[in-house]
Amino acid sequence: MNDQDYFALFGLPHVFGLDAAELDGAWKRVAMAVHPDRFATASAVEKRVAMQWSARANEAYRVLKNPLLRARYLCEFAGVDL
Repeated sequence: MNDQDYFALFGLPHVFGLDAAELDGAWKRVAMAVHPDRFATASAVEKRVAMQWSARANEAYRVLKNPLLRARYLCEFAGVDL
C-alpha cells in the first residue's frame, strides 16, 4: 500500500467527484485488512504496524469523505500550497 497517497491507498482515481459507495467499500476492504484485531497473536512490531496502517486508513477516509478536505488534499497533492 502506498502510504503517501490517500487515493492510491484505496485504489481510487485522483478526482474530486468520488463515488461515495465506492469510497466506503474501498475503506472497508482496507480497514478489514489492517485492523489491529487481525493481528492479536502477532508480534509487537506487527501489531504496531497494523495500528499505524489502521490509523492511516481512517485518516485517509476522513479526508476523502469530506468534500472540502478532499478538495484541499487534491490541491496540496498537486503542489498548490493553500
